[in-house]
Amino acid sequence: MNKLKREMDAFIGSNPRFKESLKQKIRMEIKNVNQVEASSKRKSPIKYVAVFVLLLSAISVFLVLNLNKGEPEPQNTNFGQPETAVLTDLGTETEIAFFTEYDTPMEILNFKYDAMDRGNHEYTVYPLLIDPQAYEDKSVSRGDVIVYKMEAFDGKKKTVSRIIGLPGETIEIKEGQVYVDGQRLDTFYGKANRMGIGSLEEYVAALKAQGAEQNVGSMKEIFSQTTPAFRLAEDEVFVAGDDWFRGSQETLLLSEIEGEVMGYVK
Repeated sequence: MNKLKREMDAFIGSNPRFKESLKQKIRMEIKNVNQVEASSKRKSPIKYVAVFVLLLSAISVFLVLNLNKGEPEPQNTNFGQPETAVLTDLGTETEIAFFTEYDTPMEILNFKYDAMDRGNHEYTVYPLLIDPQAYEDKSVSRGDVIVYKMEAFDGKKKTVSRIIGLPGETIEIKEGQVYVDGQRLDTFYGKANRMGIGSLEEYVAALKAQGAEQNVGSMKEIFSQTTPAFRLAEDEVFVAGDDWFRGSQETLLLSEIEGEVMGYVK
């Protein structure tokens, strides 16, 4: 730079056409050129760093993909359903219909047992109206109340329960809550119940209100019932009484169903 200025001064000094203002302008132009060159030299390392970072990122992605290739896929223990998945039944009513008259082939069953009692006593107090041909032209549905024979101390007798699980489904009970194929059964018969009370806390409160504190721990096992998952065969259903303390929970063959409860006769 200094050599160039000396040569320029010698040249300008021998040439009177170069005034002081022009000399200054030329010197500024030379200074700007040198600044650009210096800036370019400073930026070169930055360019190399950028290239190095990109190369390092590519290597990291390659290693992650190849290291994870041999690892097993995480197992979904929820039967392919999200954890929040629920199964509802909007078609089944809590109350059953009543009839004042009926025709054949309808039958009457005097059940007289509280396995289906939810605080309303229709199943116990009144005769039940049964359709023995209900499943000749239709399939069983979740929520149906059916009649079948069960073993008793004095031999087999007719009883009543509600269909919870359908053929081919996987049933599980966790802390008194029914799950079907990993989905929470969100309906009035989908969890433990005692005389219309759906939780241990509510049951304990009801006992205390009645002055029966001595029975506080009696239903703890019912409301916390847990049953490992099991799969129904293609000709089986899982049934339960609405009152989990008084009713039974069992697996039935479709061929064992003797009819559907249509309501009660009043």
